[in-house]
Amino acid sequence: MFSYWEKDLFMPNYDFIVVGSGFAGLWLAYFLKKKKPGAQIAILERGTLPQGASTKNAGFSCFGSPSELLANVDKIGWQTTLDLTENRFQGIQIIKTFFGNTIDYNPCGASELFFDEEKFEAAHSKMEELNQNIAENVKSYYHFYLDKNIIQNSGFAGFKYAISNNQEASIHPGKLFYSLYKTLISMDVKIFFGTKVTGYNTEGEKVIVKTENLGDFTTSHLSLNTNAFTGDLLPEYKIKPGRGQVLITKPIEGLTFDRTFHFDQGFYYFKNVGNRVLLGGGRNKDLQGESTLDFAVTENIINHLKDILKDNILPGKTFEIEDTWSGIMAFNESKTPISQILKPNLSANVCMNGMGVALAPTLSKKLAEELTSNG
Repeated sequence: MFSYWEKDLFMPNYDFIVVGSGFAGLWLAYFLKKKKPGAQIAILERGTLPQGASTKNAGFSCFGSPSELLANVDKIGWQTTLDLTENRFQGIQIIKTFFGNTIDYNPCGASELFFDEEKFEAAHSKMEELNQNIAENVKSYYHFYLDKNIIQNSGFAGFKYAISNNQEASIHPGKLFYSLYKTLISMDVKIFFGTKVTGYNTEGEKVIVKTENLGDFTTSHLSLNTNAFTGDLLPEYKIKPGRGQVLITKPIEGLTFDRTFHFDQGFYYFKNVGNRVLLGGGRNKDLQGESTLDFAVTENIINHLKDILKDNILPGKTFEIEDTWSGIMAFNESKTPISQILKPNLSANVCMNGMGVALAPTLSKKLAEELTSNG
């Protein structure tokens, strides 16, 4: 039940309603408001904080590792891979420009580590081709190189080879969310947390947006930015959830590395966070089981990550786990995001395939430009 005052303030006919307060939804609302300062914009979020992965990820800027990019080439070809890489690069520049001073942005670089000589050779043999294509098509400063010192200098065990770049960055995703949140509030964007959208009707003059707890909203345009939680709202796109489990240690004396690391085509990732080791991944150990919307951590994955800590990342060191958690990403068969206008009054900005930190700013900006191109 709403009072007169609440209805007067919060329940007007919105010009845009954005469903989802993850990075895609926040950036979209921001760019819409910049394009149309007088527009009434609301964000509806099912959780008390963003559901999904935005504030639950590992805090990487997400440019990509060589083997992950080359796996994309095998799946979707060079041009689509390079287009996505360009979008990721531009997204990182937007983040750095807008909020670099407030989100612990650290251009610490990244190294992809390899246990297996054959997998290393597969990536290394195409490294120069990858560099050349990035230089020509993305025009970024990302350059991958064989790194002969990082493994020994970091005190790792078991890893045999490393390919590094000096431009990947580490961020604090919670601070990025909060910076965007405060900016949007200052722009008079209304944000409704704890408001689950259960359906919508796009057939009338206005879109009717049905919610579980606040009744119906109306809007001229509805944009779904629900990533892994899009299945009920757009089932025809066959988006699958992918849970990423993460752990972080208590502080450890004598950590000798301060950059981001990946291995096994990006399925594993770790970094130094205040002299703690944050390690996430292992979804490939149980792809079917990790294709879930259940926010939980499982013994088999967490124990697997602990073994990697003990055997490979912190050999001979004593450590304690401080916390564990999980985030839910979204994937599809094409490994490409869906960011487009579906109907004149409906759009989707979803399925970031684990790269939403970098992709969300660029794709949201482009979608906002499309949505406001006719005035």
